Amino acid sequence: MIGASLSCVVPDASEVSGEPAPDAQLDAVCRTAAALFGVRFAFVSRVDKAYQWFLGREGLSVPGTPREVAFCAHTVLGEPHVPLVVLDTHRDARFRANPLVTGEPFLRFYAGVPIALADGINAATVCIADTDPRAGFGEADRRRLADLALFVEATLRGRASQVEAAQAQRRVEASDTLLRTTLESMDQGLLMTDADDRVRVYNRHVAAMMGVAEALLYDGAPFAAVRAYQTAQGEFAHLPDTLRAWLERGDPAARIYDYERARPDGTVLQVRTLPLPEGGLVRTFTDVTGRRAAEEQIRYMALHDALTGLPNRTLFRDRLDQAIAHASRARSAFAVLACDLDRFKAVNDSLGHPAGDALLRVVAERMRNVLRPYDTIARLGGDEFAIVLAYLDEAREADGIADRLIAAVSEPIDLDGQSVEVGVSIGVTIGTELDQDPDELFQRADIALYEAKAAGRNTHREFEPGAGARIATRGQLALDMKEAIRSREFHLAYQPVVDSATASVVSFEALMRWRHPVQGEIPPGAFIALAEETGLIVPLGAWALQEACREAASWPAPVRVAVNVSVVQLRRAGLEATVMAALAASGLPADRLKLEVTESVLMQDAESVIAGLHRLRALGVRIALDDFGTGYSSLSYLRRFPFDQIKIDRSFIRDIADPDAAAIVRAVVGIGERLGMGIVAEGVETAEQLELVRREGCTQVQGFLFSRPLPPDAARDYLRTAARLDSSERGAFGRGVANRGAPESDGA
Repeated sequence: MIGASLSCVVPDASEVSGEPAPDAQLDAVCRTAAALFGVRFAFVSRVDKAYQWFLGREGLSVPGTPREVAFCAHTVLGEPHVPLVVLDTHRDARFRANPLVTGEPFLRFYAGVPIALADGINAATVCIADTDPRAGFGEADRRRLADLALFVEATLRGRASQVEAAQAQRRVEASDTLLRTTLESMDQGLLMTDADDRVRVYNRHVAAMMGVAEALLYDGAPFAAVRAYQTAQGEFAHLPDTLRAWLERGDPAARIYDYERARPDGTVLQVRTLPLPEGGLVRTFTDVTGRRAAEEQIRYMALHDALTGLPNRTLFRDRLDQAIAHASRARSAFAVLACDLDRFKAVNDSLGHPAGDALLRVVAERMRNVLRPYDTIARLGGDEFAIVLAYLDEAREADGIADRLIAAVSEPIDLDGQSVEVGVSIGVTIGTELDQDPDELFQRADIALYEAKAAGRNTHREFEPGAGARIATRGQLALDMKEAIRSREFHLAYQPVVDSATASVVSFEALMRWRHPVQGEIPPGAFIALAEETGLIVPLGAWALQEACREAASWPAPVRVAVNVSVVQLRRAGLEATVMAALAASGLPADRLKLEVTESVLMQDAESVIAGLHRLRALGVRIALDDFGTGYSSLSYLRRFPFDQIKIDRSFIRDIADPDAAAIVRAVVGIGERLGMGIVAEGVETAEQLELVRREGCTQVQGFLFSRPLPPDAARDYLRTAARLDSSERGAFGRGVANRGAPESDGA
């Protein structure tokens, strides 16, 4: 009976080319639903075997959609009046590939309620949708949408029963009651005016929220009378001029759609206004005075770092402004510290971001405990921190606090059973009553931080006026280095490593050199650290590997080539592929390539670095520990990674005549022999040193006594000539080459 009579008011798909006739009442309901839930789209639809047809709609212009893409085709499969809610279509496997999600209208949120048109079968829906996802759609929202769906269902069934006049009247009354109940159950106040600025829809809450008499609100009431009443009561007297013009006179030029205003009684209202396509407005009023705690939390979050709880950049700037103002009044000193963690990236990369976050929280707490109650420490982002030291009696207090900060941060940190160590570099600048520019102060601290990093990190430096120029020079050098890589200004020099007993050539160490077109030869000490800092060491290191392997392929076997590898290269993925590519391109056997790493590399990120070295060694490449004795690594690393060679730093060889230095060399030789590692003495420059290192058991030597670093053709000549001489002649030959060679530092 119901299904038969519905055909009179709800057209079949075959009627009007499949598009139902316009329905003003359902369109009005959809507009109200869109305003009520704050969405762009609201619609009442019917779903048949092939299509979804829109009976009423707001924000949509299409007559219908194929059933296979229609969201409502899923909704009608559910229980009647139980909403289907999709908070974010991108996170729902059923809808993320739907063309209505990936294309127009780009739906992200959907909520629909199935309703039955006949015989209890779900064939229609009441739905809302939007282009923005939602964090939640609570029980109250679900109930309101279900209530609205009941209203629509009742309306449609009421129409179907119009042939039965008595029933039709009751259904219309029931639907009106349901709509009113829905509106009255809202926590918000709602008021809709038409194009003539007359009240059409409202609920009882809105009168109290607006502070007007209920008698002023009725269907067709002029809204101008409501505004006049509020103006007379002083509702808008304290508001800004533009907002007051809109609220008192309804001036279209001053229209403000969303605003908050405080009423004379202290109530704070959030008012949102939605213009309707045919003219008129829907206003919702929300009492946001129950939100004080939430606002305070938001205010706190706006000024503090979420991870560490420290002040953020905004609050730091405010505290710095306060310190400047106080120093100006009291003629006192204060300090600004720029802090950057050392080796944090290694921890973050190797142990993961959760471990990195935990480390930052520990470091933040340690630094906060060092400071005085009236100092400010802020996290600016990543591993960057900034500090304002207020009320300094004398400038040197800042140095003492910086030392304590470094000591506190350097203590080992336990991260879920994994002990890690980081450091902190600190730049310090002292502010006085003459300093008024916070940006300049922080820039000075940042320049000093740069100097602290250049000095070896885990230290502090105070700002010096000339530091900016030095940094600018380094910055220009970095730019020149990029151009030098493109222009092939870098080249390799080769210094021989010889057998200490026979002086026969065992290998050559490939050393990076840079011939600047203007400045001439740039010392390696001036550009290697800068290349590591900027990341340019990665392409430079790859080039050096390729060039050294290509050159070594022309030498007689088994002479090896040694290439220095930076910690930056070891940390980044791709070194193994770079090594294999260099060997493949040159045809050099893997066992004729030796990679030299410093012991400080092992302390940067020991586990991952050692794992990478093991993989390289598995390829057949030999691994040497360079500059042994100059760093701070544990001897346990010699047991954990079986290096093929240990190279004793030249500082011990220079003083080998001293009994203490000789004892150290002897001990290292003993360790190497015990672990099956060859020993190379670096920096041998005199016959006396050669004799002493031989006596202590060093099997290979390298230094000016035999040769300075040589260009490729000279290195090949050295090999050919040395091969024809006996051991005594090789030593004399080497000394002759050394005396004629260019004045370069060996091993740099």
